[in-house]
Amino acid sequence: MERNQNIEKRILWVAERLFLEKGFNGTSTTEIAKTVGCNQTLIHYYFRTKEKLFWDVFSPKVEQVLEYLDAPLDESIDFMERICNVVDFYFGMLELDERLAPFIVNELIMNPVRWGKFRDRYLRNESRSSAFDRFENMVEEEINSGRIRKIRPIDLLLNIMSLTISAFIVAPKGFAIGECDSNLRKSYLDDRREDIKNLIVNGIKL
Repeated sequence: MERNQNIEKRILWVAERLFLEKGFNGTSTTEIAKTVGCNQTLIHYYFRTKEKLFWDVFSPKVEQVLEYLDAPLDESIDFMERICNVVDFYFGMLELDERLAPFIVNELIMNPVRWGKFRDRYLRNESRSSAFDRFENMVEEEINSGRIRKIRPIDLLLNIMSLTISAFIVAPKGFAIGECDSNLRKSYLDDRREDIKNLIVNGIKL
């Protein structure tokens, strides 16, 4: 039993690495099995399809990221400062692994079926993230109080996410593979982070 659980965890770990490095289409279950050191039948036994394996790899991470959204929403500080904290949060998340931004664009946003599944599962239905519920309530309270313009909370969050991701997509040459000078990297990210904060804050002011 323990051996089976270890194999299953190793399949998930290898699949995550290969999906991030090569993308969904560039990764085969044959390659995953070869890297794990098991046969391809075992992967289909545990996960049935490559698409299901994809979601089994990344759904827990999406859920974790959405729940972590709670951290920047400290009600003791100004609303605009909380929004800036959300920008900082997403920057920090993407800095941890610079493969994430192109992966999110190519495998989630540019794939209408997956994007629809993500949106419906995590942002729209009854089981959606409690952190997003809190974010939504926070935005609607500011709108109703006349402190910001009318905007759907989901649109505001997607604006923050898309602008943040774009900072990593249009980065200096060699940035995503660690060949960029560290000072240039830090300067670029710091500048983009502040620009995005200003764009978001100024975009919701009345």
